[in-house]
Order: sequence, then structure tokens, then C-alpha cells
Amino acid sequence: MSNISNRVLASMFFAIVLLLLLWMPTWTKINLGDVPSISYAPPWIGFLVILIGLAYEIFRPSLNLRRDTNWKWVLAGGFLLFIILTMIFVQEIWLPYKQGYSVFGMRSFEFPLGTGNISVWPQLLWDFLNIHSTDTTVLALLFGALFLTRSTPQTSKSYKLILIGAVIFTAFLMFGHFSFLIFNIDPTGGYYSIFTRIELLSQYWFQWDFWSELVILVGALWLLFKGKKSVMVAKPN
Repeated sequence: MSNISNRVLASMFFAIVLLLLLWMPTWTKINLGDVPSISYAPPWIGFLVILIGLAYEIFRPSLNLRRDTNWKWVLAGGFLLFIILTMIFVQEIWLPYKQGYSVFGMRSFEFPLGTGNISVWPQLLWDFLNIHSTDTTVLALLFGALFLTRSTPQTSKSYKLILIGAVIFTAFLMFGHFSFLIFNIDPTGGYYSIFTRIELLSQYWFQWDFWSELVILVGALWLLFKGKKSVMVAKPN
């Protein structure tokens, strides 16, 4: 692949990650209230590192975008892309129509939560931000694509930064999941506490988050410490 392809891919994901970071404080105020300490909690440092890695790729392309045919990485990348398709189907096709949903309607919500101030947004904008601009969707899309390539952090500094960022974010979140499920300690500042542990496990969005984060964390750690075996191409005589 040419450097142009690398720069286009990195620029696209840079814009997606930046949009997520800009949207996240508003999502927090809508769903948790005006809690500044939660808006940019330590796990989000990982996304800033990912953003730096993508910026580095734009200026110094080093990813190997050739397709990887190893079944383990095909399975990992395919699983993450399947998570995204499932989220879109459930949130935009299956659940909404059961509730009389219309993409051309309007959505009202309290902003910030608990203030009594009501805001009204187009449903289309709300769907885009809450389905396509979430940490689960962004990470699954990014690594669903990168796991399917032959990129390795041993030859790409930008990929190393992206993987380190992913490890920071997913490790924090996995620690939080287990803290609540095992010790009943809520790391979210109250969001998990509205559920019992069994109720949380039964939430489809929690299952999407948990399994996608686990695959990304394991895959990122494997690449950072083991890398990918280079594919040997036999030279003609």
C-alpha cells in the first residue's frame, strides 16, 4: 500500500477519535449529570495516546496495510466488526421500531442530568453520536481494521503508540468491570450502581463492551510483546 492509503486511513480514524473525545463530556452530563471528575477519567488518557499515534502515522506512515490471512487475526478482527454490526442492528433497527421510533423525529433529554433543563435534538444526530461515536464502536472499528492487516508495533512506532493507548483504556475498564462484579465497587461514579451485578451482566451493551474490550486488550498485549510473524515470500529462481 502507498503512503497515501496510510495517511487517509489514519486521518479518518483521527477525526473519529477526536469526535469521540469532544462528545464524551456531553454524554456524561446527559447520562450521569454534571460530574466534571468523571468526564475525563484516567482511562481516557488511552484515547489521547491513540490520537497521538494516529497523528504520527499521518506524518510518518509505517503501517503495513496488506491483508493478514492468519486465522487468529482474521477471527479477532471479524469479531470486532461483528460487534459493530450487532450494535447498529439492535440500536437502529430492532429496538427503536418497538418504541415507535422515527429517525426524522426529535429527541428530548435533561441536560445536564438533574438540573431540570430540557434540550431537544434531532433523533438522527442523537443516534449518530450515541451509536457511532462511542468508545466501543470506535475501538472495535479501529482494531477490527488493524488486526486484519500485517501491521506490527515492532516495525511501526505509530502502531505501538496506538496499541499502548488501547491497553491503557481497556485495562482500566476491565479492572472496573471486575471491581463491580466481584467486589461491588462502582468505578463509574454511579452508572453501574443503578443495576445489580446480575442485571448488569444481562445488559446487552455491557456484553458488547466487555467482550470487545477483552479481545482488544489481549490482542494489543500480544502484538506489543510478540508481534506478528513476517510472511516469507519465495523468490522465483
